[in-house]
Amino acid sequence: MLMNAAGACSEQDKARWDELFRPSGRSLFGERSGDTETWTIECNEYLGERHRETAETAANALRRAPNLRGDQVRVEHGASGSRVYYGEYALKHDKASDELRVVLNDAIKRDLEFIRQLSLDGQYIFFQARPIAKPGEKIGPPEWSLERARGTYTLHVGVTYATPTLRDYQEAAIEWVKDLRSRGYEAYYYHDPEKPQTSICVGSFGDDAFVTEPDGRMAYSKAVKDLQLQEEFRYNLENGHITHRITADPATGKRERIPNWSFLVEIPQPGKAKALRDRKPTSVIPEFE
Repeated sequence: MLMNAAGACSEQDKARWDELFRPSGRSLFGERSGDTETWTIECNEYLGERHRETAETAANALRRAPNLRGDQVRVEHGASGSRVYYGEYALKHDKASDELRVVLNDAIKRDLEFIRQLSLDGQYIFFQARPIAKPGEKIGPPEWSLERARGTYTLHVGVTYATPTLRDYQEAAIEWVKDLRSRGYEAYYYHDPEKPQTSICVGSFGDDAFVTEPDGRMAYSKAVKDLQLQEEFRYNLENGHITHRITADPATGKRERIPNWSFLVEIPQPGKAKALRDRKPTSVIPEFE
């Protein structure tokens, strides 16, 4: 579930969020020609030690499927995961709407529905297929890239990704970082090398970002918690919205709706791009609960 982060901010902060995520009249994401953009279908993502083999097996099954063109199936391998894509579709913009959005045409809707219904050995391996904008050239001032940050860890406070109403997700991330830096924060962006999304991070910490509590569990240091306690850095926002997860108390079984807090990630080394991984400690953060 999504809730706009501005809901808990001042009027000035609300105006800032509206400006950052207001639909723009141009696209720095994906391939655009006139009033159309190129989109594709992300059929599935595969993780784990055998992600390459699994993805290739799935792609071969997709190539053999009727009603699809085998030459439109492609696989992209990353260090820790692989993705299978199908097709390219020129989607038009909805000129009748006040918001800039793309309209899924009959071709992509037909292929998407067909792909979701395909099964392999009784398993619907593409059930989570989804339409996405075809990634284009990555943008942003090099000096703001997370790879330029010093330290071991940074606080992951948000992520942007393409939706029908937010096509310029990279630009939105850059503007987010620009806004934070204009207010004196050490902020960075990081274009994920394995999926079409951009992370927003704040601060840099050394190995002392983690401390050991009396009961032996690891927790964030006071410096990290002090940064997290600032309202706009408390959550890991998605396209400017607070998201929640449902958890169950292991003792009582009671289900709770909990916001997704911000978390530490390792700062990637220059030239060694990798997906950012959550480095949450095993203990909770009492100030937030």
